Amino acid sequence: MEDKLLKHGGIMFSASMFSFFFAYVFHFYMARTLGPENYGILGAMLSLLYIFSVPSMVITTTLAQIISEQKGKEEYGKIKSVLLLSAKRLVYIGLIIFFILMLLSPFLKNMLNLPSEFPVIALGFSLIFITILPSPRGVLQGMQDFSSLGFNLAVEKPALLLFGAILISINMGINGAILSYGMASILVLIMAFIPLIPILRLKSEKVSLSVYKYASPIFILILCITIMSSIDVLFIRKYYPAEISGYFTAMKMLGEVIYFLAIALGGVLLPKVSELNTLNKRHSFLLRKTLFYFGLFLGVVLSAYAFAPGLIMRILFGGGYASISQYLVFYTLAMGLLSLAIIYMFYDISVKRTVFRYPLIIFTLLEIFLLIIFHKTIEQIILVQMITFFLLFVTVMIINRRLNLA
Repeated sequence: MEDKLLKHGGIMFSASMFSFFFAYVFHFYMARTLGPENYGILGAMLSLLYIFSVPSMVITTTLAQIISEQKGKEEYGKIKSVLLLSAKRLVYIGLIIFFILMLLSPFLKNMLNLPSEFPVIALGFSLIFITILPSPRGVLQGMQDFSSLGFNLAVEKPALLLFGAILISINMGINGAILSYGMASILVLIMAFIPLIPILRLKSEKVSLSVYKYASPIFILILCITIMSSIDVLFIRKYYPAEISGYFTAMKMLGEVIYFLAIALGGVLLPKVSELNTLNKRHSFLLRKTLFYFGLFLGVVLSAYAFAPGLIMRILFGGGYASISQYLVFYTLAMGLLSLAIIYMFYDISVKRTVFRYPLIIFTLLEIFLLIIFHKTIEQIILVQMITFFLLFVTVMIINRRLNLA
């Protein structure tokens, strides 16, 4: 199992890094092509995308846990049933999200100082397909087919860059940048079902599972960490000039590499621990290894950002964006604290321990409350996040250790 952790963790890490590289190329391209004002709009739309993607992200994690248990019991006919049922329901959820954003588009236009409703409508269209994608990906994750899952993740961002460049080249501007997320999702959605063809050929078996017991704590986890990591840019967009919003979005993209790595590592950790827990086998060593690997990467990234933040911002985004580089290492440290808490919470979910929900909700509300009061400077916003994320990390770590000793 330890060798498999290294192998599968290496696959997902490599896929994530490949994906991150092209994601950042996409953002570098958009930052230079759209300019700070329109790039700030893209940042605001992506924050909404993350928040409205919560249902689909919950499904991914829920499916991974359910499928990992069925895999341990070799109930492959049930896996097919879960795959088809989840895909059908996610189509409905995607359409509902689209219509909600259509209705909210005039309100969001005014709240976020957008030039028109079209960015919100384009986001809603893209979310239809983004919402369906977690069904096959969640099954691949639960089956621990990390080669296929890693390939699918690796293809997504190059496709995003390709579609983004094409749509920008035909003068679609910010709307084209947002629509490229939907176009890339259509492509990788088709590709995600290909390795699942052997499962689809099996005879379906009746599924009698209570999805709620899995989905409820996962929903709270995904919703809260998404809000905690994304809400800052909405405050920046609301209270700061459009140009500052663009600069902050660029810094956020570099700082969040840590956050997305934690999500990827948590995605590997969850099905492995869940399967071992179902078989009553030892699994705490997987948490320790995951924290060790993440800690090494966090140290490297923080060192690079502390040593040459201005140079990194200038090379990747352009000279104008270097004005915000002084905050890069502190923002990344804040994301690192949140990410460490995320790894602990993924582990707890995999062993069906959900007591972390209560402090997580409290600290999410605390962050929002403090940002409402303290948002006059970027220093205040980052300091609020550092304090909130540190308290969350310490709390979930203490809870985890006490439960392990119980």
